[in-house]
Amino acid sequence: MANEKLFTAIYIPETPFVNGVLKPKKAKKYNFELLVSKKMVSNLYHFIYKRDEKNIHSYYFEDLEDDLERYLFVENNDLYDDFVSQFWGGGQRYWESGMDVYLDVDSPEEVIEHLNHVVKNRFYDENEPMPMCHIFGQQMWHSNAYLIANRTSLLELKEAIDVALKNEETRLGLMPSDGEGYDLFIKCVEDDFEWEELEMPYHDRECYVPDESVDLPPNKTFKKYKL
Repeated sequence: MANEKLFTAIYIPETPFVNGVLKPKKAKKYNFELLVSKKMVSNLYHFIYKRDEKNIHSYYFEDLEDDLERYLFVENNDLYDDFVSQFWGGGQRYWESGMDVYLDVDSPEEVIEHLNHVVKNRFYDENEPMPMCHIFGQQMWHSNAYLIANRTSLLELKEAIDVALKNEETRLGLMPSDGEGYDLFIKCVEDDFEWEELEMPYHDRECYVPDESVDLPPNKTFKKYKL
């Protein structure tokens, strides 16, 4: 676990890929230096870039059967926002694809295995149920909370919890009944976590209003994801 890093995939169907090198739209503006370009298999490259004495790893994956299915898995470190911003602009499209994965950059065989698994499972078959899930939080103290989900969603939630137990943080894409998908962020904290600093999860503002000057909002507890 010590060597595993969080990678988030961005979709880059229109970014030129020439002689083993990506050509993002705004490369000059963000000034990343390419240190390593290594072909791992026929459709997977490992890149290491550098800026301000700090490195950022990425893996370029392309579907050999579909030219538009091209993804870049980017290490989610302090350089992430600027790095992915290179791919935004002009007629290009770029967005996070919902594929997060923890990778050990020193174990190439495991990287290939994990990336193939993630990419293979990125879409649902036509007859395969979507992960439907409604989460209803507590309105006030002692009130009930509810999680109503189909089997697909619960199985994916189970897998995501296992990832969080191992790597502390993860994200899971879910779907409510209106089709407007959302991300559920999950964090595993230590037993000595300072719960008193975290705002309470109550939603009825007539009963509870968090003190924004003191209470820590939930998104600020995440370190690997920049929320």
